[in-house]
Amino acid sequence: MSETKGRGGFGGKKGGRAPAEEQPEPEFKPNYEIVSRELIRPKRPSTGVRGKAIKLFANSYELTIPDANCFHYDVEIRPETLPPINRRIFEEWKKTHVSTESKLAVYDGRKNMYTPRVIPIEDNVEGDVTEIVLTEANQAKEQKFRFRIRKVADINMERLHHFISGTSVGEVPRDALAVLDLLLASRPNELFTAVNKKLGSSFFRPAEPQFNIASGLNLRQGWKQSVKTTLKSVLLNLDVASTAFYRAGPLLDVVASYFNKSRIQDVNPRSVAPGTVEFQRLGKFLSNVNVEITYRDTGRRRYKIRGLSKLTPEQAVITRDDGSKINVSEYFKKEFNLALKYPFLPLTACGNEGQILIPMECLLVRDGQRHIGKLSDIQTADVIKITAVPPPERQKRIADGRKVLHDVGETALLKEWNVQLKPDMKIVNARVLPAPTLTGSTTISPQNGAYDLMRAANVKFFRPARLEFWGVAVFGDTRRMPFDATSGFMNMLINDCSQRGMVIAKRDLSKIMIAQQRRSVEETLVLASNGAIKAARESGTLAPDTAIPGRAQMIFCFMDKGSTAYDEIKLLGETKLNIMTQCIQSRHLPPNGPKPGVCVNLALKINAKLGGVNMTVDPAKMLNVLGKPIPTMIMGADVSHPPAGSQGGVSIASVVASMDSKFAEYRASIKVQGPRLEIIGDLKGMCAELMEQFKGRAKGRMPSRVLFFRDGVGEGQFNQVAIQEVQNLKAALAALGAQDTKLTFLVVNKRHSHRFFAQDSREADRKGNVMAGTVVDSGITHPFEFDFFLNSHQGLQGTSRSAHYHVLYDENNFSPDDLQEICYRMCYLFSRATRSVGLVPAVYYAHLVAQRARCYRPGGVGGSSEMAGSSGSGAGGIESAVMDEFLPVTEEMKKTMYFI
Repeated sequence: MSETKGRGGFGGKKGGRAPAEEQPEPEFKPNYEIVSRELIRPKRPSTGVRGKAIKLFANSYELTIPDANCFHYDVEIRPETLPPINRRIFEEWKKTHVSTESKLAVYDGRKNMYTPRVIPIEDNVEGDVTEIVLTEANQAKEQKFRFRIRKVADINMERLHHFISGTSVGEVPRDALAVLDLLLASRPNELFTAVNKKLGSSFFRPAEPQFNIASGLNLRQGWKQSVKTTLKSVLLNLDVASTAFYRAGPLLDVVASYFNKSRIQDVNPRSVAPGTVEFQRLGKFLSNVNVEITYRDTGRRRYKIRGLSKLTPEQAVITRDDGSKINVSEYFKKEFNLALKYPFLPLTACGNEGQILIPMECLLVRDGQRHIGKLSDIQTADVIKITAVPPPERQKRIADGRKVLHDVGETALLKEWNVQLKPDMKIVNARVLPAPTLTGSTTISPQNGAYDLMRAANVKFFRPARLEFWGVAVFGDTRRMPFDATSGFMNMLINDCSQRGMVIAKRDLSKIMIAQQRRSVEETLVLASNGAIKAARESGTLAPDTAIPGRAQMIFCFMDKGSTAYDEIKLLGETKLNIMTQCIQSRHLPPNGPKPGVCVNLALKINAKLGGVNMTVDPAKMLNVLGKPIPTMIMGADVSHPPAGSQGGVSIASVVASMDSKFAEYRASIKVQGPRLEIIGDLKGMCAELMEQFKGRAKGRMPSRVLFFRDGVGEGQFNQVAIQEVQNLKAALAALGAQDTKLTFLVVNKRHSHRFFAQDSREADRKGNVMAGTVVDSGITHPFEFDFFLNSHQGLQGTSRSAHYHVLYDENNFSPDDLQEICYRMCYLFSRATRSVGLVPAVYYAHLVAQRARCYRPGGVGGSSEMAGSSGSGAGGIESAVMDEFLPVTEEMKKTMYFI
């Protein structure tokens, strides 16, 4: 039996070291022999004029800011402790320090303090040192801290005035923004549970039971804010916020709610048995949660859970000071007169190294702990139900937030800093661009970003595909997916595809439908493919000159939602067998399904996968300068990272590129790289791969013009990531003999906090959202660089979020009107939808490719613990080994839109 030394929760050293600060990446220096200095981050040529002019409310409030310098002090607190304790120490220091200037100081809880006036202290290396004493409410013991400040810099606020006026180009003065961010977060930090970042903060109200979500979490709501700049103004951007916290209270209740039970008695003991998947997941869920013991009132009471022990209180043995041994259950009975009610539950491993074992029923989860990690699909659905509110309700909540955070008690402090916050949301100019005319077999005009193919029964696809060799495979319990249901669904699907002009050969479904039963996924796919070829040969309908392929064109795969077969189907079909697959969830089968539109949506995907084109926007009439007879390529790129809260794993870079003059057909390139590396490591090689495919389609010609849309790059990474990629792209084009190709590089981002609300409800859609095609290029945009916000889609749920496009390099000299219209109209070309989407399709396709690539590691990677799990020592070797395990897409599959 394993032994654990200690005193059942008495022992353990004081908290470990603070984590080392991340080392900044070396500054990137552009090579001006490759890129043109004057084309990097170009200035806005003008503002656009096309479209219907309207006024919108933006969720930003204007600030007046000081001209005078403010002052930066370095703060050092010994012994080191956590930011919440640091803030308590800082508040005590303000009370004890004799100077009036110190009363106006603001502090970030770590190393930085700012004041509007210089604090009268000696200017020496040692700085000003004060001893601060804190006493815990439930303990008589005092703790002493050494609080030292040293003046390290003057912050020139005048530079911020020059920046917003456009008289000073270059990077925004981030030190000045940091001061304003911290100043405006000072009072909310005292009132709410705060999450502070380098620029911007979030503040959350206390937990409310009605916002409990699945698996032991509570969704706490509040607001997030950050200071932004625009032409001639500094703004406080304010939006509603919500994030998941651990539920506070008895750990047993949290564990029960993790299993979605109301009481711990209702949890199946097998679920928490060591070695089970549930045990591992529960241990990961509880890792690093702060708890407090309940069995005594003296000594150390707070601990951090490091994981779950494989031992129960009756199995774990403690060696006492006198050398005797006793199990944990007996120890608690003898020492604390506490008979454990749930001795079958595993012990929690606490302390720096998990050496302190404490029964679950003796612990309370402390309040205010944010959950770091990816939410499950069920939890995400719960969050959407709570947070997806109509635009008028969101606008009201934002206005309420400004009052709660900044109206009461803050005015005096802001006044001393010469800062003033205006009470009303900023009104900005906007325009609604006209929708394009779409072309299939005939033309169709979208209304507010959507068109209904079910009603437009006479409209066929622009280029319908032909499907001759196809089969059906059923993965899972055939009692839930009986032959009559699957064949009935297939007949409806074939009918919808035929209505759109596709030619799908008729087959006897009883001869081409294969049930997996005890076969492997690979055997099932091969059997279905062989059956499809055989059925086609025996049909008597093949033309005499029809070439018989070695495998089916497509296998329709039926499965339950969440089936583990999905990853393996895509892995085998796309990296080994060269079989295109279309997966269909069993919930769509009769008699309960399919819902209206399901078969139409599947027809869109099937046609695109088989090489067809669904709808087009005539470039000559609808895409302005792109309609000229110049070979043009649209590219999209993204880097997908391991889930939040995980250690190790790998990142996946994906690049897609258009292959045709209609910008409807795309091809993809994938590279696996080290974790959380934002820059695309082999962009040159990926670009070359796609250019060669374009060259093959364009009779040997390379594109003369490239529009590259890059997702996932924050504003603070523009120079370190995006400009490097511009340089790498230019170098790749030159290496391919396309040095004269003109490049326009844009960063696209939807992970921002800007929201827009119609000033006149008549200019909103029926749900209160701004109309599809709404563009904003002034009022809240960059003071002088070329950027704009485009709401290209119809809001279906909650409040629409516009996409932010920022031009970082432009050799094509696009006007704002042309570029905005191109971006909007291309949003109607997404092959999976009968509506415009929120980002240009190239970026969406890059997302889909990166997501699909996580299936290409044998053994299953999509969402698995291997991908998101921790890697210990030797992580670099582990990452390299993981990267080598990913299988490449076959050459044949690369010539298709398999990722749709």
